[in-house]
Amino acid sequence: METIPEQDASKVRRRVVLFVAPAVAFIALLAYGVAKAPAAPQIGERAPDFSAPLLAGGGTSSLEDFEGKPLVINFWASWCEPCKAEAPLLEEAHEAYRGQISFLGVDVRDARSDARDFVTEYGVGYPSVRDESRSIYRSYGLTGQPETFLIDSEGIVIDHVAGPLLRRDELFTMLDILVSRDG
Repeated sequence: METIPEQDASKVRRRVVLFVAPAVAFIALLAYGVAKAPAAPQIGERAPDFSAPLLAGGGTSSLEDFEGKPLVINFWASWCEPCKAEAPLLEEAHEAYRGQISFLGVDVRDARSDARDFVTEYGVGYPSVRDESRSIYRSYGLTGQPETFLIDSEGIVIDHVAGPLLRRDELFTMLDILVSRDG
């Protein structure tokens, strides 16, 4: 049976350490980041307040602006394929519930020009804000987009959908419930 010379064994150990140590460090940092990320507001809890610049320009918008009226907050990005898929349905809902429910988009991780192009291409008629610092994203405990929160007129989260809203019947049922809570 052949033995590995000590010098070769030392090289093998060094290579293992050089590859394994960074991988372990990366996994540890990832676990730490996930553990430190704030949790999404739970159903029945108050929605986190925020203030951010309007994508269209001309000021800012905050949760406080929608006080007294039910609100749908949708987190999206122009490069997000599921966001593109759900945009027409969200706009349809915005039109169908005009005067009953407010809608607000929150653009995350995007260039302003790309976000504006998205709004134009998909005919989004409700306002969107830019979350350039990702502070809203973090305060709502998001891990991706799209994500949507339904908030009643008192500012309480009544539903949260992580992922795209693609089924009209499900979305409109959720919106009917939101309206009936405030009716």
